[in-house]
Amino acid sequence: MKTIAKITLLSTFSLFMACSSSTEQSAEKTEIKAENVVVADFAIEGMVCAMGCAKTIEEEVLGMNGVAASSVDYESGKAHFEYDKTQLTEAELIAKIESIADGQYHVKPWVEPTEEPSTETATESTTNETSNTSAEEDKAKVKVKMPSFQLPNLFTFLINQV
Repeated sequence: MKTIAKITLLSTFSLFMACSSSTEQSAEKTEIKAENVVVADFAIEGMVCAMGCAKTIEEEVLGMNGVAASSVDYESGKAHFEYDKTQLTEAELIAKIESIADGQYHVKPWVEPTEEPSTETATESTTNETSNTSAEEDKAKVKVKMPSFQLPNLFTFLINQV
């Protein structure tokens, strides 16, 4: 019995020692010079959430040697990176993003959305047309009355059941 207790104690001690020892390797980042910094904006497809997808891409790319800044916006699908062109290429950056999550993400060049010019005359004419059709549609609609639900009726029903 003492042998089992010693073995249990020894294995528990070994387990705690193994868990407490740090196995992480500290990656040293090299210095990035301002004149070598390149800005790259991409459209990333395949993201389904802000915290899981966008944040993961942002952190993985920021962990690469030569990356100065990493920002991924889930809502717009835009990724913005600043990196040292002497330490990293755009192709390596794209390859890293597309390798995350077993190739779930696809990188394309970012194209700024264009604003459509607003024409007030076109808006006014369509508003007038829709107001005429909506009045005709209102006349054709059938009005349905739904039975109302009142709490006193529920209490009366329950009392009558008893």
